Amino acid sequence: MHDLEKIRTLFYSSYDYLAENGSGFEVGHQNNCHWSISGLQNPYSNRLAVYSDDADLLERALEQFHTTNLPHYVKLGGAGLVHAKTLIAKGYVNEGASPTMIRELDPNKDKHELRKGLAARLISSREELQICQEILSDGFNRPRDPDHQYDDPYPESDTSFRYLLFDNHVPVATTQFIRTGDFLSCFATATRSADQKKGYGRELMKWALAHHAAEGDRTVVLQSSNPGIPLYKSIGFEVLEYFQNWQMNTTERMRRFTHDELKLGDFNLRPMSKEDADWAIPAFNDEGFVQWMGFPSPYEEKHFEAGLQRMSRFKDDGFGISWIIERGGVPQGVIACHHTDWTYKRTEIGYLAFAASRGTGVIPTVLHQLAEFLIREYGFERIEVRTDINNHSSRKAAEKAGFTFEGELRRNYLNLGEVTDDAIFSFVQADLNKGGSTQ
Repeated sequence: MHDLEKIRTLFYSSYDYLAENGSGFEVGHQNNCHWSISGLQNPYSNRLAVYSDDADLLERALEQFHTTNLPHYVKLGGAGLVHAKTLIAKGYVNEGASPTMIRELDPNKDKHELRKGLAARLISSREELQICQEILSDGFNRPRDPDHQYDDPYPESDTSFRYLLFDNHVPVATTQFIRTGDFLSCFATATRSADQKKGYGRELMKWALAHHAAEGDRTVVLQSSNPGIPLYKSIGFEVLEYFQNWQMNTTERMRRFTHDELKLGDFNLRPMSKEDADWAIPAFNDEGFVQWMGFPSPYEEKHFEAGLQRMSRFKDDGFGISWIIERGGVPQGVIACHHTDWTYKRTEIGYLAFAASRGTGVIPTVLHQLAEFLIREYGFERIEVRTDINNHSSRKAAEKAGFTFEGELRRNYLNLGEVTDDAIFSFVQADLNKGGSTQ
């Protein structure tokens, strides 16, 4: 009976040396969650493996990839399979299931002589490392990043063994083994596309297994593609477990608002927290909020807590973000982005002023400055304000902030059980530096 957790940890820890030699790799492990981030714009070079059912742990792990805005793979296995629906909701694409495979080595049985004309050896130069990378790129049909000549450093760690197979001095296949004690992780096995189905992969693997068995290594673990399963089974590997592959190809679906706090002129914008409940709940019971924002009345602690959870979820999903507007430490109102579309680079802003701040110019000033910030910092093409056609104070704020009135959407909004019309205002890149309301 195999100790799955131990094997997973040994396997995913194999690449830890990459984080220690200045290669730029970030590698980490936490509670059955393992990640490696190369920094390359290539999903195959940035991977996360999750074997835990902890939803918060998954979110924290994903945030590392989302913050760096890198395409990546997520592997779900064991208890981590429960996260499939979460990944679907975030835009990940299911690439099917693959096996982790294991093989025990025996120096008395693992003996192999390469067929005539073939030779295998450990790479001995950066040029040969490049050949290995080219074989991998060609064999797996994965284009290499033109801005990065190498994915891996050279010389490699003394625990890494990267081999090339030659046929009459022509390199045709490669594989890599990483040693931890007497445990081997096998990665990066590939044959040039033009040379596949010639038995090169089988020859190289059998030679490498015999070589490491003779050196005293005992166990080899690898993760196979589905086409590779027959090869590995034919040389004695067994399926240990299956995992799901989920790919994030487009960075647009990963975009998030990353500015939790902002300073815009005299105003500070910060997220609302549970510590704000004592003053926020009475403020949200204001008649104007109930009338135009559709807040429950009476607005109670349970509504406040639900609102915090909703805002946190919106931020995690890239839908939007909400801030408290403060001046001199005194709350003035709330402003938020929502209905954000990162593909078309547009978002909508909603806002409300607390009773003491109405008519003072707070909202038009912050709204204009925030619209400019969002366009400059996040590259939005279009910022919208949509408001009930009868909400004259909101309409006036949008106009004073430099937004352009575009028209009305009839029967487009449900407010307190009544279907109403929306007034639409927009702010686009051409509106930058046109000015807006001050006080």
